[in-house]
Amino acid sequence: MIGHVKAQDIHFSQFNRSYLNLNPALTGYFDGDYRFNGNYRNQWSAVSEPFRTFSFAADAKAPIDKYSNFNLGFILFNDEAGLGGLNTLQAGISVSYTHKLNTDSTLVLNGGLFSGINSRSINYDQFSFDRQYNGRLFNPNRENGENFNQNSFTNFNLHAGLNLNYLVESRKRYNIGFSLFNLVSPNQSFQGSNIPLDMRSNLYIGADHLLSDKVDILPSILYSNQGKFNELVFGSNIRYRYKSSRNLYGGIWYRNADAIIASAGFDYYQWNFGISYDINTSDLESASNNRGGLELSVTYIWKVFKPTFRKYKACPKFL
Repeated sequence: MIGHVKAQDIHFSQFNRSYLNLNPALTGYFDGDYRFNGNYRNQWSAVSEPFRTFSFAADAKAPIDKYSNFNLGFILFNDEAGLGGLNTLQAGISVSYTHKLNTDSTLVLNGGLFSGINSRSINYDQFSFDRQYNGRLFNPNRENGENFNQNSFTNFNLHAGLNLNYLVESRKRYNIGFSLFNLVSPNQSFQGSNIPLDMRSNLYIGADHLLSDKVDILPSILYSNQGKFNELVFGSNIRYRYKSSRNLYGGIWYRNADAIIASAGFDYYQWNFGISYDINTSDLESASNNRGGLELSVTYIWKVFKPTFRKYKACPKFL
């Protein structure tokens, strides 16, 4: 029999490279016109059936000239957890509004909203039940004696957030943000009872600060809370400016009471690639052998060339 189950949201170790999953206010928060972002995570393959998470997002900065302060985005993620194939699919639209707090645009506040659908499904055929054992052998074709109401459902979800960015100079930037997810607490029960998905809050602080002509430091910290569960991730990347539009990254992060995270990446013109690995340090390490999760990220920023047209007075022609 399947009893009372609590559900939590997805998470990425490279939270700084999964923008719209961190905060809908980050929609349009980049240097360019269009951004495409993908994330992939494979976790606990050393312990059980892997937990796999894939996310894709696309957003545009001020796509409508008439409403230059508004930004639009789209996000889709799919998560498959454990042996039963518990599958979560979420898709929706995000919108953010940019408000400049001073005249030189060095202090900017963004507010964002996400609205979309959340769909969950489970494959009961992947489970084993006592009645399917005949005393000596397991027979998957034998009746399990369970009565399942449904194996899928779809509901509505809503997220919101704020992000404040302070640009001191070209290589000195700070930002702080706060976001709330699952504002409508959608029901997660497959059995007809009411099991709301707890609201999740994110609070993060980050910086981009030069150390020398070639080296920058990018520290950040993220605190998340959902129901009884808390997560604290902190650390830093170091960016080495190899050549123009080509940078190398390396960093160490720590997720409180869970994992040490090693990360690396590089920029190649409009592309950014990232890779990280969780080294499990929790009580599960005896089973995981310190192996946690592999994560990949890729981002492409497209800048549209906008020619400048200038009108000049024609010089009089004399014959």
